Amino acid sequence: MEFKFINQLKFFSLFILFIYSNSAISSTVAEALEASKNNKNKEAVKIWSQLANTGNTIAKYNLARHISSGEGIAKNEGLSEKWLKEATRSGLVQAYTNLNKEALVSANGLQLTFNSGPLYWLAEQEPDQYTIQLASSRNEKSIEKIYDDFRLKGKGGYYHYKRDGIDRYALIYGSYKTVAAANIAIKELPEKLRKKTPWVRKIKSLQKISQ
Repeated sequence: MEFKFINQLKFFSLFILFIYSNSAISSTVAEALEASKNNKNKEAVKIWSQLANTGNTIAKYNLARHISSGEGIAKNEGLSEKWLKEATRSGLVQAYTNLNKEALVSANGLQLTFNSGPLYWLAEQEPDQYTIQLASSRNEKSIEKIYDDFRLKGKGGYYHYKRDGIDRYALIYGSYKTVAAANIAIKELPEKLRKKTPWVRKIKSLQKISQ
């Protein structure tokens, strides 16, 4: 059965809310954002890399996000942290240890915002809605594998919590207005996911326990 996704969210590293005064730079940034929007991540990374190496603060931040998520370039947390630090030194005010959805302001007053990856998907959802918990594990990598295997990018995510002092990760999918709608969606899941006994969770309750 075809895997039907209700929530068609797109992942974007960064959206600019105010335009650069330098039109040449603005045009290049716009091209990078357009490439990301169309899932041409390798092209976006190429542009961000060129700009980052010329000292562009916003490009440094976006390049770090791509490297951290593995979108269009090999995932490398060490290199990602390097570019995040570079962006901070250049004047981009942001706490990269708390990469949630939030307003950002650069040294010249440029306001920015971003949507993060799967680990932060939950924080972006409406608290009064419901989601489907697909699986949980002590191993984050195993959760990431299910996430990748079933192509849940932008349609779900996972959250971190502790049980009896032990780190655990839970994979969630979709956002629904009612429990009934979520239960219908469960019936449409691939058989391999249904075998994991997915169940409906209130988003608000998960947001409270996630770390």
